[in-house]
Amino acid sequence: MTGIGIDTGGTCTDAVIYDTETRQILATGKTLTTKANLEIGIANVLDQFPDRLLRQAESLALSTTLATNACVENKGYRAKLLVIGARQDIIDSLRKELSDHGISDISQLIVLDARPENMFSEPYDPDWDALEARIPELFSDCESVGIVQAYSTANGGRFELTALRLLKKHLTIPVTIAYDICKEVNFLKVCASTLLNARLMPLISEFLLAIHNVLACRGLDIPVLIVRSDGILMSEEMARSCPVETLLCGPAASVIGGLALSGADDAIVLDMGGTTTDIAMIRHHDPVMAADGIMIGPYRTTVKGVDARAISLGGDTAVRYDNDGLYLDTVRIIPVSVLADSCPSVLRELRTLAESERPQTRMSHEFYVLQKDISGKAGFTQEEHAVCDALRNGPLITARLAQAVGIDVYALNTKRLEQEGIVIKSGITPTDMMVLKGDLTLFDPAAAAEALKCVSKKTGIRADAIPEMVCEMVVRAMYRHLGAYLLHQQYPGRKSPFAPERTEALLDAFYDQARRQKGAVAELSLRTSLPLVGIGAPIHVFLPRVAELFGTRAILSDYSHVANALGAALAQRVARLDVNIYVNSMEAATGGYYVVADCKKHLYRDLEDAIAFGKQTAKAEIRKKAALQGLGSDPEIELTVEHNVFDNKVLLGCVVHAEARPRRARYAGVSRR
Repeated sequence: MTGIGIDTGGTCTDAVIYDTETRQILATGKTLTTKANLEIGIANVLDQFPDRLLRQAESLALSTTLATNACVENKGYRAKLLVIGARQDIIDSLRKELSDHGISDISQLIVLDARPENMFSEPYDPDWDALEARIPELFSDCESVGIVQAYSTANGGRFELTALRLLKKHLTIPVTIAYDICKEVNFLKVCASTLLNARLMPLISEFLLAIHNVLACRGLDIPVLIVRSDGILMSEEMARSCPVETLLCGPAASVIGGLALSGADDAIVLDMGGTTTDIAMIRHHDPVMAADGIMIGPYRTTVKGVDARAISLGGDTAVRYDNDGLYLDTVRIIPVSVLADSCPSVLRELRTLAESERPQTRMSHEFYVLQKDISGKAGFTQEEHAVCDALRNGPLITARLAQAVGIDVYALNTKRLEQEGIVIKSGITPTDMMVLKGDLTLFDPAAAAEALKCVSKKTGIRADAIPEMVCEMVVRAMYRHLGAYLLHQQYPGRKSPFAPERTEALLDAFYDQARRQKGAVAELSLRTSLPLVGIGAPIHVFLPRVAELFGTRAILSDYSHVANALGAALAQRVARLDVNIYVNSMEAATGGYYVVADCKKHLYRDLEDAIAFGKQTAKAEIRKKAALQGLGSDPEIELTVEHNVFDNKVLLGCVVHAEARPRRARYAGVSRR
């Protein structure tokens, strides 16, 4: 069987064609991701393959960092969250807690009071008529909606399903419910995950549409699957309704690819792309999974996945300056050498600015690039429309954009346009430094050299000293984040003495000690015996230096640059779900145990009967989920029962675990030619 794996990252789109029987990579491809039109990058990478191999492919597996990058950079589509079963005063009192979970603006939340049956002695429904009357008014300024219900397991999410029907009756935008995503107890996590899911739905839909358009143009009819956060493949349908499941699917794919390429039983995988560096761990030849839902950017989620840390550090991280000198920002921009490669006016503008005697303004060497057309769209200010109109004919340097819009350069505000992916900046990045140093030969270094002259005039730092300074900053940042990850793995939990806010100064001390090695008054050391497996195009420049500081070795492969795409091609196909059996403490006279299914509470006096019904429910539901994940209509199903017992005496309930796999076995690994 031959399969295609594609990874669409923030900077590059990678692809492999893999033979599962011979376990060989047959072909590889890499091209720039075209954010303004994803189809171009996907088409360009597929066109690097022989047509014969493309037509032999029986499956196409995708991984992408689009969702991950949107979270790390706090970008995404406008969404609102309908919260059912809470009061506005309670939501107002939870501002800080909601912000800690990623919901910093509670105006995104619309609250309906309600109490579900099977949970309260006096239950009542929301005022459905009042909600329906206000739907056009409440949701006119957003592009997707999430619905979450408190205590949804009590009535099988009936409130969410009713609200879903009402909203779909009046809205044409995507709507998602929390019950489809998780059955989590932590309500704040459920809210964060559901709102995030809503924000990502248009993003993933655009991505899948681009994939299908490219395939259709080439006459290819290949089943499409997507890697989830836990490294398991799911169907397009599931990805469209639950795009939050694609969070960290890039790191999940990189771990799978890293396992195949390195053959390591225990290792740390570092995947450096354009926007982020993702850190994950392999133990006993398996990726370490997050115990309590993944965290990414400001979001604490219910998503089960690889225990990876995604940090804002990549080849396209913005290098900027302030009164203290150069620093690495937390946002991705287009490397100026990349922009100049497709837009010759960029070099001319930078050369003119570098030769100018006038005072330099804030980041005056940076350009603005239009990514999406908002012509005729509501919800944007007059100035935002003017900015986009000015950029329609091509990128503009800061001063020229301000002049075109007719405002002072310091009053130019494109923050929201950048957050929503409509405009992106271009400037100096680590990629430009690699181009200048000769580590990357794809682009002309002239534009980067002129940009450094501009920065040198503003900061007083010699232009020829900046490339190595930036490289050192990247190594320090990678060391610091890897050190924090190691301490987290060694001392997990909230009571760890190595909480992130406490470790920055300590890790800097470790770093300085590791570089000096001699002459220290006190010996400080942070080391690991685990090898560092490098993934991604820029990683070879930085990882060997980081590995040396930790006293270990770096593992780099000839296929490191496409390991994510390889991981997508190798990902497993399996579906899992749980059915809970509860002790019926509220109605002991009518039944000792209950299971919630089809929005109803099913009571049983005997535990064996409850377990039998739980198994029946689990088997029916896992078949539906398996079909949704593209595992076929007749998967292999395995059921196990776990008893939740307190102090070896008190039964708190049971869980029926269901797992389904396709009947055709999959292969893993890469043969050594």
